[in-house]
Amino acid sequence: MDKNQENSELITKKRALRKELNQRQCSLSKEYKKEASLEIARRVFESKEYQEAETIFIYCGTSNEVDTSIIIEDALKKGKHVALPKTLSLGIMDALEIESIEDLIPERHGILEPKEGSRKIQPEEIDLALIPCLGFSRGGYRIGYGGGFYDRFLPKGNFTKIIIAFEKMSVEDMPVARFDHKVDKIITESAYDDVF
Repeated sequence: MDKNQENSELITKKRALRKELNQRQCSLSKEYKKEASLEIARRVFESKEYQEAETIFIYCGTSNEVDTSIIIEDALKKGKHVALPKTLSLGIMDALEIESIEDLIPERHGILEPKEGSRKIQPEEIDLALIPCLGFSRGGYRIGYGGGFYDRFLPKGNFTKIIIAFEKMSVEDMPVARFDHKVDKIITESAYDDVF
């Protein structure tokens, strides 16, 4: 099989998996997402990586994702530097620091991002990244929404990378491309796993 055919098959597999995961994500109940988000936050708070981190990079979850506001507020209260993604163009983002939840404004697709003028955090300043996904494998790979933002950002720093996700979004057979980056750990409502 030549490289183009291999890439084409991988793209087709990822597209089909995204469709399946989007349907699965939309079927999760509000009660499940609320309870699971609280348990995920508790596991994050108990982790050595979070406790020792001075600067964290975290996303602001949508209504279908883990509610990260609990973690963001806790980190700010503890005096940690908190940075969130700011979309610059397709597939490109920066990490901008916020000082309160009020520093977030709705941007593309209604996703909350830091407002203009927030301080840019360099990747080498980040100690811990809490990463979103549409689905994940126990092998430490994730599938996102297809924009490639995290695939481009994650290799820039030497920080600990942890997926936070609902257990129900786990995938047995994850199609992996050469530019997909493995994380260090995975936190769900039922597990805190190292990736080997």
